[in-house]
Amino acid sequence: MERLFRNPRKVMIQMGAAASASLSFMILGMVRAWSSPGMPSLINSKAIPLTESDVSWISSIPPLASLVGSLLAGPCLTYLGRRRTLMLISIPYSLGFLLIGFASHVSMLYIGRILDGAMIGFTAPSAQIFIGECASPRVRGALGAFTAIFLSLGILITYIIGAFVPWNVLAWILSAFPALLFVAMYFMPETPTWLLSKNREEEARKSLQFLRGVHTDVSVEFERLKANMAKGTNSQQIQPKELLKGSVIKPLLLSMALMLLQQFSGINSIIYFTVFIFQKAGSTLDKNLATIIVGIVQLLATIASMFLVDRAGRRILLLVSGVVMAISLAALGAFFYMVEIYGQDVQQSLGWLPLASLILFIIAYSSGFANVPFLIMGELFPAKFRSILGSLSSCFNLLCTFTIIRSFGDMNKTLGEYGTFWFYMSWCVVGVFFVYFFLPETKGKSFDEIERMFANKKKRQLYADEAETVAGTAAADRNDVVAVETVVRAPIEEKLSQPHSYGGHDLESEAEDNGEVVPTPL
Repeated sequence: MERLFRNPRKVMIQMGAAASASLSFMILGMVRAWSSPGMPSLINSKAIPLTESDVSWISSIPPLASLVGSLLAGPCLTYLGRRRTLMLISIPYSLGFLLIGFASHVSMLYIGRILDGAMIGFTAPSAQIFIGECASPRVRGALGAFTAIFLSLGILITYIIGAFVPWNVLAWILSAFPALLFVAMYFMPETPTWLLSKNREEEARKSLQFLRGVHTDVSVEFERLKANMAKGTNSQQIQPKELLKGSVIKPLLLSMALMLLQQFSGINSIIYFTVFIFQKAGSTLDKNLATIIVGIVQLLATIASMFLVDRAGRRILLLVSGVVMAISLAALGAFFYMVEIYGQDVQQSLGWLPLASLILFIIAYSSGFANVPFLIMGELFPAKFRSILGSLSSCFNLLCTFTIIRSFGDMNKTLGEYGTFWFYMSWCVVGVFFVYFFLPETKGKSFDEIERMFANKKKRQLYADEAETVAGTAAADRNDVVAVETVVRAPIEEKLSQPHSYGGHDLESEAEDNGEVVPTPL
């Protein structure tokens, strides 16, 4: 995170681009969190007759609907671009919330939730790929964490507003937020990678220059991007057999495994049933206050992870996150087991344990498994297949989300509360071993270096040859610059050695203030 502030002028535009795209995750958080304050308010108002099945489906249907959206996201990202896709999804997001707010029949609630859910499927690949392609390698990790921060912010905003207004007013208010996404993305450029994939080289260079700052030399990075695109996009038409290559399958399986481990930690079930856990703890806290506390803890922990993701690396964050989540879930399960065996005495003496375990779990999850799987998704995939693989991985994540939310009640009946939380704990343990033995570190690596990790020996040699060619070209360019400087350096240095003051400023300081490059002795 400190790298964002080491030279803020150079990364400020990249931060703006990341924040703009991450607004889509804020809206995603609002869709996800609406049911927590919204459904109890709707049930108590009796404005729309609902069955138990309606309540369950209205709460859990967005992840199911998002499967359709995630499948459509790939073609949209490929043909419309990352920026335009993020702009367009803001319209259905608003429409979905408005349908919920003006609902007079249960069918309108279903349609609104399905529409918002479908847009969730677009959000994850669109935002993460946009950020990954806009960010320079040294700050990509920190900027990639923006999505998780904005997701937590959206949840917290919904919890706070929902504590004071009824379900329909909450939906009306939330319908205004997608406009922020549309306006923010309107002022952002398309990613250089996508523009190069469409052979719009001059626009790609301008986009990269804008993102890196007007005084940054982007020639070497641009040549590297072109070389990387040339390897993967000689043919824009993707053949099905290409998706079966090891260099494509390996990163896809790694990403999907992380998505599975993320959701099978039980995070969405725990967030959705926060009130239930607090009630089991015998807490005297108001249910709305309890959810707000959870939202604040999640947001603060996610922000803290930004300071670690590029310093500690992806692997160590996931390892620590998995271990601490397993410990907290083990403690939570042990509490419910002792309540079942010993009854109310344990609830009174250890009533603090579920609250402490839940807060510890949220901190651990937000610090690692909340954002790192999505960050890695934007890093692992080859440029040519990034859109389609991002859609497949996000689709799988959403399928896992729906499975976990829908199965929570049945698991409680079959395994008991303690068995359910120990089931989630076991998946956290599996996650620790998986990350340790199979996940490579991507910290600070360029897309080209990451692709090289999954290539076979023949391709690795090809990459090495191309890298040598690019390096040679860059060296030749630098030699040309040195030759020119040799001609002009002497008279310039002679002038600079004689301070000329105009209004109290010497020429060198004035040039630097104006952002001009002043030659300095070698």
